[in-house]
This record gives sequence, C-alpha cells and structure tokens, in this order.
Amino acid sequence: MKITLIQPEYFNIWEALGLAYIGAFIKKKFPGKLELNFHQGNFDEDRTILREAKTSDLVAFSCTSPVFRPALKLAQAIKEIHPEVRTVFGGFHPSAVPKDCLEEEAVDQVVVGEGEEAFLKILLGEDAPIVQGDRFSDLNHIFPDRNLIQNIRTIDLCERQIGKRITSFQSVRVCPLRCSFCAERVVTGVYQKQNNPVRERDPGHLLDEIEWAAREYRLDHFKFSDATWNTSIEKVMAFCEEKIKRNFNLPWDANLHASFADKNMLETMKAAGCQLINVGVESGSQKILNDMKKGLSVKKIKQVFRWAKELGLERRSFFLLGSPKETETDIRLTERLVEEIQPDVFGITILSPYPGTAHYDPKTMKEYDWTFADEYSNPYWETKYFSNAEIKSWQGYLTDKFASSLSWHNRLIKENPNLLEQVG
Repeated sequence: MKITLIQPEYFNIWEALGLAYIGAFIKKKFPGKLELNFHQGNFDEDRTILREAKTSDLVAFSCTSPVFRPALKLAQAIKEIHPEVRTVFGGFHPSAVPKDCLEEEAVDQVVVGEGEEAFLKILLGEDAPIVQGDRFSDLNHIFPDRNLIQNIRTIDLCERQIGKRITSFQSVRVCPLRCSFCAERVVTGVYQKQNNPVRERDPGHLLDEIEWAAREYRLDHFKFSDATWNTSIEKVMAFCEEKIKRNFNLPWDANLHASFADKNMLETMKAAGCQLINVGVESGSQKILNDMKKGLSVKKIKQVFRWAKELGLERRSFFLLGSPKETETDIRLTERLVEEIQPDVFGITILSPYPGTAHYDPKTMKEYDWTFADEYSNPYWETKYFSNAEIKSWQGYLTDKFASSLSWHNRLIKENPNLLEQVG
C-alpha cells in the first residue's frame, strides 16, 4: 500500500512532527508492507506532490486553519488525476470543524484528535467519515521518523537563516490548559473527560532521541514544540537532572507557563543548559488574563522574569492584543508591564478566532478564508472597543516602541506588511 503524507506550505516552517510520529507508528504496525512518502509544500513543488499522489492509495494532510484552503486545493487537484485515491485530513482545523471539512468533495475522511491510532484504524478498514483518534500510548516506545519527514531540510534552512542548526522535540501530549484564544484547546477538549489526558514522556527516552538527533544532524541547539513544556515541576526536574547526569551539554529552550515555574526549577534548567525561556504573558491586565482563562497572575509574571534575569536566562515574551473585553486602559497596562519586565525578545500578536478557539462563531465565520491569517495578523477580528484596523494600529505602536527587542515574526511583518497576502 502506498501512502503519501503532506504538510502544506506555510511561511513559518518547522518540522512535521505529527506526521513523523504517524509514519513511525504505522511502520511499526506494518513492517515492510507500506510505501511511505512525505512532502512539505515549502520545499516540494505541487507538480512533484501530484506525481507522487497519482500512484498513491491514500493521501493524508496535516492542517492548521491557515493551511486548510491550500491543502484542499491540492487535494482537489489530486482527485482530478486520481479520483479513486482516499484523502484524509487531520490536525487542529479538521479536529475543530470535521463536518465542515467533509462538506468538501475532495475530503473523504477526517481525523479528530491525535493521529496515530486513528490512522491505524483507517489502514485496518475503518471507513467512517469522522475517525476519532484514541490517545497515543506509545510515546515512550518509538521516536518520530525524522528521516521520513526529511528533517534535515528544516535544519539546513534554519542554519541559513539564523546561523544555528536547530530542531524541536515533543515531550508531552495534550496541554493541561484551555486558554480561550488557543487552538490547542481543541485536542485538550477531545480528551478532557478521560483520566490523565496529559501524558509526559520518560526523560530518559526523550533524551535518547535528542542525543541521537544531535549526532545525526550536528545540532547546535534544540527546542521543545510543546505549548506548555513545564506541565509539572517533577517532569522538568527529572529531565534536567538526567541531562546533567549524562553530561549532555547541548543548549536548549522551552515554552513555559509562568504559573508552573519556581526559582529552583529555573536554576536547574539553567544548570542543564537552558539558554532561553519563552513565556506567553499575553497581557499586563489581570482582568484580561482572567478573561482569557490563562490561569496566571501579573504578580507571578513579574516574579518569573525577575528570577530569569538574575539567573542569566534569555527571556522571550509574547503578548496578545484584541481580547473581547480589552480597552485602551488594558493595553496601557500591557505597555507598562513590558517596560517593567524588560524581555530580551518581544512578540506582539493579534487574536485570531480560529475554529476551536472560544472566539470562533460558526454562524458568522464559517466561510472565512484563514489562509490570510496567523497569530500576528488577520483581516477579520474586531471587538466592541476596537476595529481590526485599530487593533493593528496598537500592534504597530507597540512594535515601534519596543523595536530593539522584536521577535523575528514581528520584524518580518514590520518589514513586509503584505507578507500574508503574498503567501496566500
């Protein structure tokens, strides 16, 4: 059986870890019986993908909302030359609005939730339009197939762009939080009624993978793709202590939730080679943080940034404009918080009401083309207090004020204001 896995083109390129896990899992279940191929739109031309798909039995797409329309366009082209091929769509967008996806003739099946077990069901004959993905239980027994997804291409690209060979790793499944603005809440919601939906990888197994990849790809640095890396202090301490024990000195960074951090944890991370923490601060207004269901206090944010500065950790912060209850007073509080915590890198995003977030309204937003939206810009969102243009104006104001410490995303948008339209 020939299977083609596709990650559609997007301006922000990282390795397709979800498809790499699916590939590794089904190879294990069907040793020597599958011909697996992978294509990434940023590197492979459509004609190359179409040529591969023309002789495939099944073609699967991994989709967030911004890449759904490009993926659908490609699926339609595949169906034109190979009508019998089965097309499967998975990822955050299909998980959030599976029935909407199935309204498209080029979509045969949709996977909701994690993809490994669902894909196995499909290969074993499941033909239901919507396939529920059971929780993946093999996290500590297989590595994602990085050779399948040609991980070397993203690493080489990273080296050309920023001078470092970097790739990312997944240490946990399911974020324990349900922040109102985040698409991660889709998968969290799928499994929230089950016991222990959050699954953390064994630190030894995780480090085995990182050490292998460091040798294989000559890495200079690694990062974690988890939305919340520090899901528990125990997990963080166990990983760091094992890394120190192995005398494995490769530097790294992770996404932290400030509420789950303490000074001892940060000290241990620093000792284990952590150079940078990425913190979703979102707002300097406690009212807005509460409305976001962020589970975070402004006081704790200040505390964590103070600790990190004392320890010499680089501090990257991300803020979000456009919450429904946000007023100018709240934005001014955010401005003052940035001035106080003085992050080394500053990113200012705009709320994008993707399907699956608490802000998505299927009655008014179903026909939105998310191709022209990401967390840094979108043409749709406005609130009671601000129009879309006014939210972008505030973003521009803060971007200009803190220009010396802008994230690369904000620099890119600032230097190329029509970037998203160009990508679309």
